Amino acid sequence: MLFLTSSAEMERLTIFVTIFCVLFVYSEASCWSERTGNGYYCTFGNMILTKGRTYFSETAPNCFKCTCSDDAYQLNCCGVGNTINRIPDNCQIKQVGCNQVAVSKADPSKPCKGPVGGVV
Repeated sequence: MLFLTSSAEMERLTIFVTIFCVLFVYSEASCWSERTGNGYYCTFGNMILTKGRTYFSETAPNCFKCTCSDDAYQLNCCGVGNTINRIPDNCQIKQVGCNQVAVSKADPSKPCKGPVGGVV
């Protein structure tokens, strides 16, 4: 059984649970495949990926991970990160790496208070 001894502990637990829920619910995981391989390697733009090799793009806001299949005929890619599409008027969107975070307009160091919608 969990016993919280102070309001500070309860506040920390509430913040942790809130952040976890936002990240879990609003993670975007769109995937696609391309037949770009020739049996020896896959191509992605001007890059060559050998069998089983993975390329990770961290260029926000379009972050993704692509892997050349073990038979080197298929390039399998998935988007990573999250996208926020609805926030209250008193909030703004801040890009942090591949993820978007809703923060207060009055104090961008604090999280947004209110409902936040995202693309799943």
